[in-house]
Amino acid sequence: MKITFGGNEVTLYGDTLKVGDSFPDFTLTDTKLADVTNEDIKGAKVILTFPSVDTAPCSLELLTFNDRLEDFKGYRVFGVSMDLPFAIERFVKVNAGDNINMLSDHKYRIFGEKTGTYIEELALLARAAFVVDKDDRITYMEFVPEVGGEVDYDKILVEAAKVF
Repeated sequence: MKITFGGNEVTLYGDTLKVGDSFPDFTLTDTKLADVTNEDIKGAKVILTFPSVDTAPCSLELLTFNDRLEDFKGYRVFGVSMDLPFAIERFVKVNAGDNINMLSDHKYRIFGEKTGTYIEELALLARAAFVVDKDDRITYMEFVPEVGGEVDYDKILVEAAKVF
């Protein structure tokens, strides 16, 4: 799969997942520095990966998705980046992003590898989305070809409606 960052091709490192695969085991960190594993968030969910809350495209994506989730309160949505938990917490406080649970891959650095979203040249996560059903199977996934682009919000919500 070809992914670019600022128009330059980058290398995704890690496992290549596909629809129908089980979502891999992982350990992430929440904004209070507590570990969060796949067992902690088992069941239907949407997972958004992105490079950093401190960039305009990522902020736009998170704010847009957070606003759209106002009509879908039952959806469990998680945002994952390599950002420090402190940066993620600041973003949530400033932007009232209460519909997306923000998590960091900074401490263990395994989520990006296990999901194939780790950009080798930048040590950041690619912009991607995964819809996972109650049995932890991937039912939809999207990798944005240009990392600075946006996910297909409508398509993700349509696919999420199938698992929630």
